[in-house]
Amino acid sequence: MPDLVSFIVPVYNVENYLADCLDSIIKQTYENIEIILVNDGSTDSSPSICKEYLTKDNRIKLINKQNGGVSDARNIGMDVAKGEWITFVDSDDVIACDFLAVVADKACQNTDMIVFDHCRSGRVFKRN
Repeated sequence: MPDLVSFIVPVYNVENYLADCLDSIIKQTYENIEIILVNDGSTDSSPSICKEYLTKDNRIKLINKQNGGVSDARNIGMDVAKGEWITFVDSDDVIACDFLAVVADKACQNTDMIVFDHCRSGRVFKRN
């Protein structure tokens, strides 16, 4: 079984983008993933969208917290992540369906960190 990858998605008032972001993560060709949504005190319909996606895919977990900023949301997501690998995707991003397949290929080359310089890709690092 391939390594579990944890997606951490900080969510704050992104109702216009969130569904596209989540759809792009769910459609990954690399399927051994968990998706951790950290609702950072959104005041729009983002929490409702998160709850809707909880019913669509059992790989999704939702954490609700008071607003503390994107770094705090990411740190809380890391605290509950179970994956061997962790990637951050901002909730207004859309990633390619083969994003993790490409990353997994690079990771198998004894890589400690992979960083992307592309507006549609997340940042990935291996857990120690």
